[in-house]
Amino acid sequence: MEALQKPLTVDDAAQFTGLKKSYIYKLCHLGRIPHYKPTGGKVFFKQGELEAFIFRGKQSADYEIRAKADLILAGVR
Repeated sequence: MEALQKPLTVDDAAQFTGLKKSYIYKLCHLGRIPHYKPTGGKVFFKQGELEAFIFRGKQSADYEIRAKADLILAGVR
C-alpha cells in the first residue's frame, strides 16, 4: 500500500524542480507533467511523480554510449 503523501502545490513543485511556476503551468497545459486538479482549479503534484519526471530524460555520457556500442558490435545484446 502506498504511503500517504502531502500534495505539493505549484509553488512547492517549482521549488522542488527548480523550474519557474509559469513553465510548470505550461507543462501541465501540454500534458507533459503528471498533475492533479481535483476541483478543476488548483493544481497539485506528488513528489515521487515529479522525481520520475525529472529523471526520465537521462542523457548518456560518452563512455556509456561507447560501452553500449562495443556490446552491439560484439553481438551481445
